[in-house]
Amino acid sequence: MSKHNTKQVAQITVPTVFINSQAKDRPEIFHSVSIDDYLGAKLAVEHLISLGHTCIGYLGVGDRSSSNQQRLEGYRMTLREAGLPQIDDWIAINDEDNKRISDVDTGQKMLSQLLAAGVTGIFCYNDMVAIGALLACQELGISVPQDLSLVGFDGIALSRYVTPPLTTVCQPMLEIGRSAMQMLLDLLEEKTIENLVLSPFLVKRGSSAVVKNDN
Repeated sequence: MSKHNTKQVAQITVPTVFINSQAKDRPEIFHSVSIDDYLGAKLAVEHLISLGHTCIGYLGVGDRSSSNQQRLEGYRMTLREAGLPQIDDWIAINDEDNKRISDVDTGQKMLSQLLAAGVTGIFCYNDMVAIGALLACQELGISVPQDLSLVGFDGIALSRYVTPPLTTVCQPMLEIGRSAMQMLLDLLEEKTIENLVLSPFLVKRGSSAVVKNDN
């Protein structure tokens, strides 16, 4: 939900369960099942570190405030805990709020900025951004994962079918849907419920590999 939805959201008067979206107002009506974005980012960056990458970039979008902030913070903290440098040029975020472009276009547009900064691995805000980065690599003659490792987030079906298949942080979709529906049923029976934050998990595929040693 964004600031543009405030008017519509204010008109909701029945118990509501949001998926991957949280409302700060009216907690008696608005409930949520969400993903631990911070943990997901940590899993992605730790995976790249385990492959020997020390120059790791983040490719994000600027208009998904909560999830983007949590994934960026998870990226930063994991580098810090590993004793790796944090370079401003290793972070590329499309912040053109007034000119929304698709996530694929964001990945295509912003990749060259990170390549110029010398990163060998990139954690992408989501799978569609990562797919855009993959397309840009093909256009630039960059081989994935030989020259650059990419990790996405979400675990969308398409991530299995691109070339190479995308290493990604998966959301437990069935568990999210089941939990949200159970919460709604409990609300209809006037039971007390608590918001849920579920854990994502890493799926390793062909877009990430041990860093190439040029020495």
